[in-house]
Amino acid sequence: MFIGVFVCIPLLALYHFGYFQSTADWFAALYARGFILPQGGLKRLVWLQYGYYTLMAFAGAWVCIEMLSQWRRFAFLLGGTFLTATFGCVMAMSGVLFEPVSGILALWFAGIAGIAVGGTVDGYRRHVMREYFVGRLSTRLFEELADQNNPGKMTERREITVLTCRLLNHVEIATSVEPKYFEELATHFQRSVSEFLISRGAYLDDCDARQVRVFFGFPLTDEHHALHAVQVAAVLRAHLVTLGREMETRFGKKAQFGVAFSSGPAVCGLFGVSHFESFSAVGDVIDFATRLCNLNADYGSTVLVSARTYALVKENAEVRPMEMVSVAGSTQMSEVYELLAEKGTLSEQEGRARDAFWQGVVQYRKGDLKQALESFKSATIEDREDLPLKYFTDRVEAALKEKAAPEKGTPKHARKLPAS
Repeated sequence: MFIGVFVCIPLLALYHFGYFQSTADWFAALYARGFILPQGGLKRLVWLQYGYYTLMAFAGAWVCIEMLSQWRRFAFLLGGTFLTATFGCVMAMSGVLFEPVSGILALWFAGIAGIAVGGTVDGYRRHVMREYFVGRLSTRLFEELADQNNPGKMTERREITVLTCRLLNHVEIATSVEPKYFEELATHFQRSVSEFLISRGAYLDDCDARQVRVFFGFPLTDEHHALHAVQVAAVLRAHLVTLGREMETRFGKKAQFGVAFSSGPAVCGLFGVSHFESFSAVGDVIDFATRLCNLNADYGSTVLVSARTYALVKENAEVRPMEMVSVAGSTQMSEVYELLAEKGTLSEQEGRARDAFWQGVVQYRKGDLKQALESFKSATIEDREDLPLKYFTDRVEAALKEKAAPEKGTPKHARKLPAS
């Protein structure tokens, strides 16, 4: 854009001071000798001249910056020169005087400037990186990444935070509506969630009809990746409420969303072959975020947090415990938490309800079922639906009826997550 403006302003000044008048007169005489012109002679359309050389300036700059092959750049410039000259002849036979020199000059000046810019190491690097990151990163973060001039830094093992947003009932919706409507619904979900997350600093790793997955801390290093993920997830909750209403109004189907994020080490780099290459990450942290996300369907929760993430953000987030979980094939247990809000944003009533819920979960795990039930009743907020609270209350009541309380000190309410 800068090159196009830089080329157009001098040409506009030259036109204003009449420097192209003699050139136009020369072409008028040439056309009169070479063609049979309409009666009344040729008329000039100044707006056509201005519009044409402006188009040539921006097109020349854009093509010569984006195109990597040098011979193709010059082939484009020569082809544009030929078409401009031919356009002048065609317009003359239509009764319009069009001098091609200004358009050709705009094309070549902008093209040479574009070649100079695109031929630099920085310009080439930006061009290559644009293919991988445009649409996956915000413009601000892409510029910051391009300025680092250290592509090798993106291939390493580092700690990141993975946030997964999933359409939990996608199978149910897909089997109950026409394929074209599900296609529209899924696309609306993908676009809305991915654009929301990208605009808030996330890197889009995966986006399909089921889920949107983003990274914090990659490709740009961010020591506060977990905190930024929590801040984004806190506002994502409200965005999903609005999105759910839109989808129900537009498609007549109630969408159920689940969000989860997990922090941990991952191997980051460029993966794939040919056109399927993309910068991504591989590690248990990514798979665990997906498994965790699916648990929202069981609890009725919206945002779940892994134990590692909570350890990084516990001073900045309001949470309550859910279950102790482990992956199939592993004996290591870890806590799962539900994200309620950012630190200090809960009302006094909400804070008391959260504390009572927390106490109830601890009592349930110890086997103090009656005390747990009382705590869960104290955690109720009038006129507010709380599905995770209902989930735990139902479990405690079922255990009381079965008289299946475990021994004191035995961990209660733990589950194995599937291996994949």
